[in-house]
Amino acid sequence: MAFTHGNHVAAGKLMRREADRLQFRQAVQRVAVVDGATWIREQMQLHLAELDGLGLDFYHLSENVHRARRAVFGEDAPEGRAWADELMHVFKHEGYDAAWERLVQWRAKLAGSRKRKAADRLLKYVATRQEMIRYPAFRAKGWQIGSGPTESQCKLCTKRLKGHGRRWDRPNATAIAALDTLDRSGQWQKFWPNASPTAV
Repeated sequence: MAFTHGNHVAAGKLMRREADRLQFRQAVQRVAVVDGATWIREQMQLHLAELDGLGLDFYHLSENVHRARRAVFGEDAPEGRAWADELMHVFKHEGYDAAWERLVQWRAKLAGSRKRKAADRLLKYVATRQEMIRYPAFRAKGWQIGSGPTESQCKLCTKRLKGHGRRWDRPNATAIAALDTLDRSGQWQKFWPNASPTAV
């Protein structure tokens, strides 16, 4: 893992640098599962053209489905939960086209501008990420469809910076985060093969 306090352009260049350092181009399978942020997808397409697959994290899709569920059915309505569970099952096992057809039919039956607006938001979210929603194909190849381990690692790495009473300027925050992630990822000795502990 690596950190930058820069913008999306800096993050894209960092992706390429780290990919080269880890010899990503030589990997047998090169797959990324990311959240739905447009800038992440654009930077990966720009800097990691060798990807065999770029997928939308299943949990992030689920978050958007449940947001629409709450707006249309209410917070705890059983029929809403059943609808969301069934739709996510279709996404996972039947794929984008089957799920899209269900969404369009569902949207057509909705009454009221608030409900239709929530449905339209979900349809737009799904449509603009169509090429990333390939769960049956990913699962058939044994690829992950969730980014849970990465999300957890991000929380652990930023925890080092957010301890009680800690204050950082950007350069030092970046430096500490870089050292922490280097250690957590098991890359310390590879990055500094000749490093030796200094006596204090």
